[in-house]
Parts: sequence; structure tokens; C-alpha cells
Amino acid sequence: MSPDPTPGQLQVGVDVGGTFTDLVAVAGGQVIVAKVPSTPDDQAEGILAALSEAGVESGGVSRFAHGTTVATNTVLERDGARTVLITTAGFRDLLAIGRQERPRLYDLRARRPAPVVPRELVVEAVERTGADGEVVTTLTDAEVARVVAAVRALAPEAVAISLLFGFLHPDHERRLADALAHDPATHELPITRASAILPVLREVERTSTVALNAYVAPRMARYLGSLRTRLDAQGLQAPVEVMRSGGGTSLAELAAREPVHTLLSGPAAGAWGAAALGTASGVADLIACDVGGTSTDVTLVRGGRPATTAQGAIDGLPFAVLTTDIHTIGAGGGSLAWRDDGGALRVGPRSAGAVPGPAAYARGGTRPTVTDANLVLGRLDAEVRLGGSMPLRPDLAHGAVAELANELGLEVAATAEGIVRVTDAQMAKALRVVSVERGHDPRRTALVAFGGAGPLHQAALARELGCREVLVPPHPGVLSALGLLTMPITAEKARSVITDLAGVSRDRLTDEVAALEAAARHDLAQQDVEVALLRRSADLRYRGQAYELEVVADHDGRLADPDELATAFHAAHLTRYGYEQRDEPVELITLRVRAEGPATPLPLPAWRGGGSAAAATRAVRPVHDDGVVHHAAIVDRSRLAAGAELRGPAVVIGTDATCFVAPWQAGEVDEHGTLRLREAAR
Repeated sequence: MSPDPTPGQLQVGVDVGGTFTDLVAVAGGQVIVAKVPSTPDDQAEGILAALSEAGVESGGVSRFAHGTTVATNTVLERDGARTVLITTAGFRDLLAIGRQERPRLYDLRARRPAPVVPRELVVEAVERTGADGEVVTTLTDAEVARVVAAVRALAPEAVAISLLFGFLHPDHERRLADALAHDPATHELPITRASAILPVLREVERTSTVALNAYVAPRMARYLGSLRTRLDAQGLQAPVEVMRSGGGTSLAELAAREPVHTLLSGPAAGAWGAAALGTASGVADLIACDVGGTSTDVTLVRGGRPATTAQGAIDGLPFAVLTTDIHTIGAGGGSLAWRDDGGALRVGPRSAGAVPGPAAYARGGTRPTVTDANLVLGRLDAEVRLGGSMPLRPDLAHGAVAELANELGLEVAATAEGIVRVTDAQMAKALRVVSVERGHDPRRTALVAFGGAGPLHQAALARELGCREVLVPPHPGVLSALGLLTMPITAEKARSVITDLAGVSRDRLTDEVAALEAAARHDLAQQDVEVALLRRSADLRYRGQAYELEVVADHDGRLADPDELATAFHAAHLTRYGYEQRDEPVELITLRVRAEGPATPLPLPAWRGGGSAAAATRAVRPVHDDGVVHHAAIVDRSRLAAGAELRGPAVVIGTDATCFVAPWQAGEVDEHGTLRLREAAR
């Protein structure tokens, strides 16, 4: 499965996860797949190993797209840059106070995550802009000099500037940034200005976003610079593109300056890849379920596009740039199973990670994981080599599960099945969050199960939610990497206007949107990309509400007029919350424009398998399901032809993932190799 790529025609997508680094290379109608253990200390090492495993010569690569967890890990591990925040006098404790939300309402000892900028690294500037955009307190030259001296004395590695209502009057932020850029002690520091990166309402979210960007920027710049240098040494001529949280990519140079847009880089690639798979399969509405080694990410896809939001959070810290609306839980193949103090079986959120990994990996892990449980149950075949190279040790998996079984006083098989059921319940709850709890009936959607462990759990999830169909991609373990190759280079711009919608003229809307469009076009032009698509939207709310809904109402190359926007908002509110209030005034809060370069469909060549399910069956082995031992066919996925029909129970194995087909399921392989499963006819 490693053809010799034609120089200049090879596209490479690399997604770095917590357990594995996945690579997909597409050339001449062929797909090359590699899956190697991630290298958390230096993600570039795993990328180079994946290129070597796939036999890819960097000099022949015409496109290199990358999903990374560097920004994510920097925040989670709290090892970012020493960041100084400049804010308006009197707002020094803004990040510490936040919205005063409690992570656990009735836990008196609960502590909210500490902000990335502690109080002692906040510098207050004597200045003030009012809510109407008028200057209340002028920022004097003497005050600018004092602030620069105070910042210099704190010896920062990065600086964030976020002044009260600075998005309405950005001059004060610009003057501070210019002064720091010209000071010999700070001129080389990365400076993030709120009015430049996020000129929108809400001082807490805006300031948190700016602080996160500054905190992550130095590490992201070092990582991408090192990666670029090492790929250059191997002959890479193509630019490095980095996946953005809201979909699309940006060139590495821009991603290094604005890394806050990559906080959900990896999970976003999977969600958009699932959407592209649905489009290729003729399914516009679906739920994407990406089960990796350390977590499960779920996303609702409607009309072929994943849901997006400007109300994201990471480790309890809010950020307000546009991001794919992903719900994440700490349950994956590497999640550890354990007995709590009350004697109950628990799974996650702790994980075995890439090192040492599940016990079955024989890399030093001794505690049972979900992967070990699936191996004990027969849902993972003992002869499978993950990624085509990593063997599994069923004896080690059995031993780890047996130790937990002794603690629980259960049989080994019952314990393994309990581990899987607990995990399935957690995943099903996550799927309900993005569907049922948001007004969408999962019975009217398909489930796309992917990631290294997603296809192992698809049957239980589909039955629990009543999904009409399950789509299992031809390479489910690397769909995130494959999805990267569908992503256009993208730029997003937003600006808060805050006014009653009824009082806004069409001309004002046109002018405001035109300014955002020009800025988005400029960003793409800087990356040498032509605009292929513009998407315009507005954040709206009923007067008095605390949060908005994004409404896309793009007609004939323009934003819809105020009346059309109001109608669209009422409909969106009815769908999301179950009611509408057409007599209530509607407020326009923020306008948004998304500019996209040329996109490509999911690169799924015609499937060239072998024959029928019977011809692809390697063996028949016992598999545990619902307390019953079944005799399941062990099917080699690469030997299944397009059109081949399959009925459970079966274990369908591939180099990057295994799919457990339950006894009640049946399906067939479509022309692109996607396995489409439904409830079997009785």
C-alpha cells in the first residue's frame, strides 16, 4: 500500500494526536496510510517517523497540511510563555474574576482554573473608552512611557494588550503596541493586540483570548520553525499549512502569530473530514464521533458543514475566536479503567497515553484500558498490528483486566464488557449533548464513526441514539489526516456593532460587511491565495439575552437585509431552544465574514478491494457481546470489494482501525470503500 508517488502530485496530511501520529498521502488515485506513536516531547519526531513509515519523499510533496496539538498541550500543561497583560486601570483582576462561574455548583472547595497570566504580571494603563466608543480618559504620552517601563521591568516573553472597549476605539491599543515594538528591550517580543485579533464584545472572553494567544505564541513559533527547518532539510518545497479550529488552514507563518486559532486544530480536522465523507456519501446531516486514544470528540454536522461557535473554552479558559463546535470527553482507547472508593467500575478520564499506552502494547503499561478490554472480548483481533507494525499482546491485556476483575469480584470477560459499556455510556451522553440537547433528532442523522477506536464502539452508539445509518470510512483511524486535504486556506474576520437590528439600514450593513470582506481578502492575499468563497453571518439575540446565535443569511453575494436576518434568527432560536418571540426586539451584536480559498473534495479514489465478505474472511473466532459469546468472522477489509455485503457479528480489520459489526447489523461497502451499516432485516 505504498506506491511510488509522482513528484509534484503528492498531497500529505499529518494529524498529531495524544497517542498516534497519523499520516495520509494521496497520489495518482492511491492512498498511503501511516500510523506511528506520537512523540509528545517533540511532535516533529513523530511526523518525520510517519513520513519514513509511509515511504514518502518530501521533495515530491505538493501540499503539506498539519493538524497539531502544540497550542492545546501548552495550555493544558501550563508551560507557555511568561506573558504580561496590559489592561485598563481598575481591571487588573478581570481574568481572575471571570464570569464568576463555579465549575461544580455545590462543591465549596471547587477551584476554577488559574488564568495563564497571574495578577502580578498584569500592568494597568490609565485610560478609558466608554461603551459608545468615545474616549473618557485620554492615554497620555507619559502614561505610555510608564506602561512600557513597567512591562520591561517584568521581563516578559510575550505581551497581550486588551483595553476596555478597545474594539470600539483601537487607537490606545495601537499606541501601546507601537511603543513596545520600538523599545529596545521589548521590540522582539510577540505582541497580541485585542483590537487586531478579536474586535468583539465581552471583555472577559476577549481578554482571555488575547492572553491565550500571547501565552502560546512563542512555543508555537519555535515548533513550527523547527518543523519547517527539518522538513526543508528533507527537501520539502511546499508550504506548511496548519489546521484552524474553525475549519480551513492557514500558512505556518500566520499560525505562529495567531496560534489561538489552532487550539482545537486536531479535533476540527476530524469533524470537517467527517463532513466531507458525508458529502461524498450523499449524507448531509450526521454526527461525527472521533474516538482516539485519550479522548472522544463529537460534532453535529448539518447541511454538510460542522457547527461552529464563538464561545469556546479550553481547560475552563474561554476563547472567542470562531471554532468548530466540538464536545470532548476523556474517554478513548487508552482510557484507564479503575475501581473507585465505593467499589464501582470507572473509566477515564485518566489515560495511558502514548507512553506507556495500553497493557497490550507491551510498552510498560500494566493497568487495564478500553483497548485491553476490547482485545479480551475478541473485538480486536490478536493478530492485528496497529498501523501495520505494532503488535498486540492479548496475554498482557488479559492480565491487566484480570487484576481489575479481582478487585471488583467479577469474571474477566464480565469486567471487560463492563469497561466497554461504561465507555459507551459516556460517549452516548456526549452525542446527546450535540444533538438532542440542541434540538436535533439523532434518528434523522447518520453516525460517522472514526478515529482509532470509533468503529469498535459504533454499534452500541448507533443503537442507543437510534441513528439511521453508520458510515465507517475506508481509513477510519486517519480520517482527521485525510480531512486536512479537503481544507482550503481560510481567513475569518469579525467586528461587534451592538445595535437594534430594526434600526440598521441595508447600506450600513453593506458597508460594515464590506470592510470585513476587505480584511479577509487581504489575509488570503498575504498567503498568496485567491478567494473562492465568502460566507457572511451575524450574531443576533433578543434584547436582554446574555448570548447570541450565529445566523448565516448570505443572499446573492451579500448579507441579507435586516428583515431577512430577523426571520432567520427567529427560526434558529426556535430550533435551538424550542420557542421564538417574534414580538421582541432583536439586537445585532457581531458581524462575521469567512473567506476561503479553493477547496477540494475528500480524496477517496475508487475502492479496489477483492471480493465478497466470505472471500475476505480470515478466520472465525469467539466474540463477547451483551453477555453472549458469538462466533464472528474476522474480515480483512482490504480484501472486500465495492458492493460486498456484510452481516454481523464480524470483526473487520484494517491497518489503521478495527470495526466491530454487532450481530444485529448488516451493510455493504460503497464505491469509495466506506462501510455503510444499518439494522439488519429480520
